[in-house]
Amino acid sequence: MKSAPKSSKRPEAAPAELPSAAAIAATRPLAIAARTWAGLLALVAILHGCPRFSVYYAAFLAVSLGLAAGELAFLRAVVGRGKAALLPAWKKFTGYGLVAHYVACALPRVDWSNAGLLGPGRTAFLFALCLAGLASGLVLFLLSGRPALHAALGLITAEELADPKLRRKGREKRRKGLWRNVLEWVDALAFAAILVIVVDFFVFQLYVIPSESMVTAFLNGDRPFTAKLSAGPRVPLTEWRLPFLRLPRRGDVVTIANPRYPENERVSLRKYLAQFVSMVTFTAVNIDKLPDGSPKNDPLVKRVVGLPGEKLRMVDDVLYAKRPGSGWAPVEEPWAKTDLWKEAPELRAKIAEIPLDESGRAKLAAWDERKAGADILALAAQLDAAGERLSARAAASAARAAAFEARELPRAGQALAARRDALASAAAAGGDNAFAAGGAAIDDLAAFLALARSAALREAFRAYCSGPAEAAPLAADDAYGRGSRALGLLVKLNLARRIERDLELLESGAGLAAFEPDPRRAALSAEARELYVYLYGYYDARNFPEFPAGEAYLGPAQYFAMGDNRYNSLDFRFFEQQARSRALDPGDPASVQYPSILSPFPLDLKFIEGYAIFRAWPPSRVGLIK
Repeated sequence: MKSAPKSSKRPEAAPAELPSAAAIAATRPLAIAARTWAGLLALVAILHGCPRFSVYYAAFLAVSLGLAAGELAFLRAVVGRGKAALLPAWKKFTGYGLVAHYVACALPRVDWSNAGLLGPGRTAFLFALCLAGLASGLVLFLLSGRPALHAALGLITAEELADPKLRRKGREKRRKGLWRNVLEWVDALAFAAILVIVVDFFVFQLYVIPSESMVTAFLNGDRPFTAKLSAGPRVPLTEWRLPFLRLPRRGDVVTIANPRYPENERVSLRKYLAQFVSMVTFTAVNIDKLPDGSPKNDPLVKRVVGLPGEKLRMVDDVLYAKRPGSGWAPVEEPWAKTDLWKEAPELRAKIAEIPLDESGRAKLAAWDERKAGADILALAAQLDAAGERLSARAAASAARAAAFEARELPRAGQALAARRDALASAAAAGGDNAFAAGGAAIDDLAAFLALARSAALREAFRAYCSGPAEAAPLAADDAYGRGSRALGLLVKLNLARRIERDLELLESGAGLAAFEPDPRRAALSAEARELYVYLYGYYDARNFPEFPAGEAYLGPAQYFAMGDNRYNSLDFRFFEQQARSRALDPGDPASVQYPSILSPFPLDLKFIEGYAIFRAWPPSRVGLIK
């Protein structure tokens, strides 16, 4: 006769039967917790209300009521019908239900809040409801995983209850069959994804660098780790965040939510979804796109260079800071990069765009020196006198200029005549000074021919040349204003000298073919091209005026951030991304105009997501960020 089975062996699976009194007693807390959470899920759905019905609200209702129904179904099967084998599945359903319900609660809340249908108080109330439901569900999740409950229901033996190692071995033995293994892998991947999201939101996050604005700290495609815990991580799917453990310091590389992009309910929800996809794919997939299909530059990675209580300005690549009661002082910036051509060859080979080469630097330095050494009052007087002199000479040369046009323009083509007529028409129409609007791109041949034809244009030229002499004096410490006025004078004087040389050649009887090879005119034309590049290509990348302007300073929660690669960084110097005509010297009533996106704006603390501290990819670039 066979002996009774030993207690250490797992009991054979038996048909479902009504639970025993001991099992009912063991599952009573579980049943209470399940009914409580199901009830709270329904209550949360009711108390949400519905300021506006949308697909987000429909998804929230479906998830909430579906979870409640699922919990009650598991309760009935496990506790009411004794199907204890479903308890592990019930636990997983509850665990994933917690995540699903948190996300589902956020959908209508974010939608209604961004649409202005909820105030801060109502938003906080709905979030509190969500947390209450989560707390109740978490209790159920923890109760369903208790080894004592599993032992009471016969899912594990007494020995397994006492020994965690035996329990792990038992779980491994039960993982048999293709579908069970597939489900185990799916479960492991889902759990890993949730863990990644939690770590990314609260501890650190991996980002991908989309541009070369931070060369050499980052190359395009580098992936930095950003520490978030010390930077007050955000509560997921809300506008709230934990307190900052450490405020930003000058030189910190920070990850920033791009404040240029407008926020609304659809943008916010798409952004949350994009963050989720980016996190679980380790930045491999970015679905946050602009309407034209291009990826958003969000987040940004820049370096903090200005602190609360300061104002800043930059003059010829040197950043200056000032606090109340003190003067302007240069900011030490060992990280700032302008001469990438000086970097090691192996690094230069990895940089797609090097904005300036050695010869370009020499030209910038030469014009910096001329600008710094300019006698503004003397140059303004010289320009004023040139305006009167050249206007009179152009009027006196009208007949000779007409004969020159009749003889030479048929061979020159229509472009020169079109430029001449455009200048004359602009002066006749009034409005902005035609020469000022032309900036550093005015054709001297067209200008001198138009001056001979148009009295209105001669008057505009006199006003253009007298502007710097009429401008209000600059403050003694306004280095940016002084540099801009000096540059405006150099641009205007160059144009006046080119026009004067053209008049001299005209008066000498020279034909158009003699203009181009003339050494004096060629030298002035070369200067004009250099001034054009200096102003249009590099001026705003190397200079910006006092910011904030006037008596204001950066506020208690305001910073200023720039890219290390100063000539190739769309940073907090440039809120605008579409060029507008800007006066080089606002004090000059006929200032040279040039296309500019210069529009400095502060970095509010709320946009800082974390501190970039470590490059994790590619392997050749792994290391701490300096």
